[in-house]
Amino acid sequence: MSSLKISGLAVGISAVALLAGAAQAATLNVTTSLTRTHDQVVAYFDLMHTPMNKAKGPVTLNYKGGPEVIPNRKQGAALKRGVVDMMFGPSGYYAGLVPCARVVALSTQPQETIRKNGGWDVLQKCWGKGLNARLLAHPFYNSGNFHIYLIDPPQKDKKTGISLKGFKMRSTALYHPFMKAMGAVPINISPGDVYTSLERGVVKGLAWPEGGIHRYGWTKYIKYRVGPGFWRSSTTAVINLDAYNKLTKKEKDFVDAWGLKFEKESTPYMRDLAHKDNGKIFADGVTAIDLKDEYGKAFTNTVMGSTWDAASKKIDAKVFADLKKYLLK
Repeated sequence: MSSLKISGLAVGISAVALLAGAAQAATLNVTTSLTRTHDQVVAYFDLMHTPMNKAKGPVTLNYKGGPEVIPNRKQGAALKRGVVDMMFGPSGYYAGLVPCARVVALSTQPQETIRKNGGWDVLQKCWGKGLNARLLAHPFYNSGNFHIYLIDPPQKDKKTGISLKGFKMRSTALYHPFMKAMGAVPINISPGDVYTSLERGVVKGLAWPEGGIHRYGWTKYIKYRVGPGFWRSSTTAVINLDAYNKLTKKEKDFVDAWGLKFEKESTPYMRDLAHKDNGKIFADGVTAIDLKDEYGKAFTNTVMGSTWDAASKKIDAKVFADLKKYLLK
């Protein structure tokens, strides 16, 4: 073969390689702060991660793992530094970096309204400043509530709804204020260690959103679910800002669209999973105790009031006022 033909062939191969490289999708590395089998993570994979990759668009997602890869309370810092590109999980785990994360679960406005009334813009600034991140989705609106789960029957209290005086309770920063108000001693314990903590009597219970409880096996020890239910999920899908800013407009639009799609479809999907999990935990012998009248009001006021009060000491006054204005009906 002549040198001219060889040269032409080399140019052709190079051109094909360049075209292939140009068409290759950008890849974002993802972690979840809950285990792969948790209901919320199952919903994320079924509604966003897997179908987004199957769409063969300009961006693909590469799952690196859950808390077994990076502990849940360290994933926020890892995302901020760019160790991972995307993270999905409860924002309470990184509330020390993003004080606004303390109140997203308290929102009573529909998520669609928050995206339009200015609230989403305020939250984006909070996440950008504290986590070097962009919010892609705040899913599971009105798909389930948080409850308090106890080993022993609760004692009613007219001031706080129930008394947890002297109880050691599994907690995160999000739960600390109302647990302390009810007299409990909150202890930071990862979900994977809750079973052993209940088994050994280290804690008397925990607060947790609907879903995933039966899978963890906690109902071997937990016998009471206390309400009224409160809050919405604090879980979010976020992307590192540096990684996001490197994307082309087409790639950004693709990622943003899937975040919004996941957000919209997540509520009925998660509601169904939560309903199934509730059926299993009640079949295991868990008794639902829904406080009524003055006790129910006191319970709700304690949960909401103490959380907002605690957050006011962590969040800039102007930002705090805006969040209350935009997140609450």
